[in-house]
Amino acid sequence: MTQRPDNPQQMKEYRTKLFEDLFTGVIPDRIPVKDAVGLEFLIQYSGRDLMTTQYQYSTELLVDIFEKGREICRGDTPVSAFARDPIGLMFQKSSLMEMSKSGFIQHAEKSVMDAEDYDEFIKNPYDFVLEVLQPRINKGYDNDVNRAHNYAKSLLSGMEQGRAFGEAEATMVERYGLFRRPFGSVGMQIVPFDFITDMYRGFSKIPMDMRRCPEKLLEALEAIMPYAIWLGKPNVINPLGCNMIMTHMAAFLSTEQFEKFYFPTFNKVCHIAAEQGQPMQIFLEGDWTRFIDHLQELPQGTQLWMEYGDPQKFKDKLGKKMVLGGFYPLTLLGNGTKQQCIDKAKELIDILAPGGNYQFITDKSALALGDVNPENYVAVLEYILENGKYDNAGELVTTEKKEDSIQKYSHLYPKFESKYVESFEELTKDHPPADPRVEPLMRAAHEKYQNMIDRSRL
Repeated sequence: MTQRPDNPQQMKEYRTKLFEDLFTGVIPDRIPVKDAVGLEFLIQYSGRDLMTTQYQYSTELLVDIFEKGREICRGDTPVSAFARDPIGLMFQKSSLMEMSKSGFIQHAEKSVMDAEDYDEFIKNPYDFVLEVLQPRINKGYDNDVNRAHNYAKSLLSGMEQGRAFGEAEATMVERYGLFRRPFGSVGMQIVPFDFITDMYRGFSKIPMDMRRCPEKLLEALEAIMPYAIWLGKPNVINPLGCNMIMTHMAAFLSTEQFEKFYFPTFNKVCHIAAEQGQPMQIFLEGDWTRFIDHLQELPQGTQLWMEYGDPQKFKDKLGKKMVLGGFYPLTLLGNGTKQQCIDKAKELIDILAPGGNYQFITDKSALALGDVNPENYVAVLEYILENGKYDNAGELVTTEKKEDSIQKYSHLYPKFESKYVESFEELTKDHPPADPRVEPLMRAAHEKYQNMIDRSRL
């Protein structure tokens, strides 16, 4: 079991420096290590029932779960605490996110948008989603009154759950001296093709659109861009922050389809975020080896987390420009011997660690108890921690300047606008400040709650 450090603050400063160096192009003292056990795994590892636990999150409960996880966790950061909110989904009556009999919340394959909807979608995707698609997804939004009530219940449930996770994570950070990205510096970034496919058209319908109405699809992808840019604008700009992309569809496309439909807007959202001072962390689902040349076009310092692929090719082509991680097969931790697991870690270190720009993380996170053998898992992380020291710490990874790698695209797009997103000036036309002294307080409140509600992902 991981012992609490004698000086958590000193350990926190050390770990923060590891990631500060990693994210700013400096070779760190050692390879930064991230744990690869998800919340679902930790709930089960703590001996709790996965399904019922998700309906009763509290700070105390989560701290207990995370403390039990310290028996095997060895990473430099808190374990992933992303979680769906089943209570919020209950009030929404969501048809897109469904809980299975095993307790896992899964994204259902559905199409709630018809090909005939493209014209209206293109006019203003945000408005069309709110007016038409959200009620199709969420049966709890079947009329205005039910929608208002159920949205409020769902929102409050999500805020309560978010507070519990935030407090529990902060507790673990302080107890064990872990690194956490600065508050407000992390955002979700949508990729237009994944956004329209995963949420609205569906995996089964989008191939037909690429064949039958490619120009409409391309128009829709471009129409999403102002919203994607607005959603990705960071609240806090910090080199330790990031926007996060979870790619999905790219690996299922032909190279021709990828180049025509996926990459143009994907590339632009990455560069526009970099224009705004925000690096991107991207999980590359599937095998992106055939897209390595495209990935070379992304801004310097982009953080790539690979599921599959040829690590040597990624290192050779991207190692000086991008922060790399992934490739380690989670299945090996579940099925291999301890020595096989350690040998694989050594193999990846030998390929990916030289010259820096590398953090250790597995190809995906463990969700079920059988995904990893705890003995193998601990052995691998401890091997990395003991053998991941650099003898040239402090050297620059490259002399190339990040700003020279950023392409300017933001000027190509209009400011995001929606009749449902009211500016402070519009708001105060009907509700002006009673006194000039409260105007800045009102403006701050407007920005705070607009970020919480309007800029939450659809």
